[in-house]
Amino acid sequence: MVAMTRSIGEPIYTEGTRERCPNAFTWRGRRYEVVDTGGAWRLMGRWWKGDGERRFVRVLTDAGRTFDLCRYETTDRWHVYRVWD
Repeated sequence: MVAMTRSIGEPIYTEGTRERCPNAFTWRGRRYEVVDTGGAWRLMGRWWKGDGERRFVRVLTDAGRTFDLCRYETTDRWHVYRVWD
């Protein structure tokens, strides 16, 4: 079985947090409840350009979809980074 992914990079509205990830989020008008997390990692940006750190978490939602969510440390905003199909 081959997993396909799509890079998105769109901001989301989040609700609450647990274990450094949202309890739920709204993306493209639909609300997703986080039921499980897969892993977390972080990447440092180009510090000389002020990019800062990005934190990622892989989540499984109540709709059965898997997302990689990203939080930018400099703005504290969450984004859908990748969608797993």
